[in-house]
Amino acid sequence: MEKWIYRIKKVSLLLAACAFFGLFYPEFCLNEDTCRVVCEDGQTEEETEYGSELYYRLLSAKPEEIKAKSRLWELLKNWF
Repeated sequence: MEKWIYRIKKVSLLLAACAFFGLFYPEFCLNEDTCRVVCEDGQTEEETEYGSELYYRLLSAKPEEIKAKSRLWELLKNWF
């Protein structure tokens, strides 16, 4: 039982660290390798901003304007 409590503490500490960096340092989390802006017609925008500008643009977007894709999520979805 103590192992599970220790694991839960480790995971919650890791999630807190990720949330900290995502909230206070979006320029480290939202760079050109992790996020891409695509128009409705499927073409990638040439002038895209990164970091805090992209973070605030994502916050102000409507839910139907954002489509999140993840290679890890797709892999897990196909695996199970």
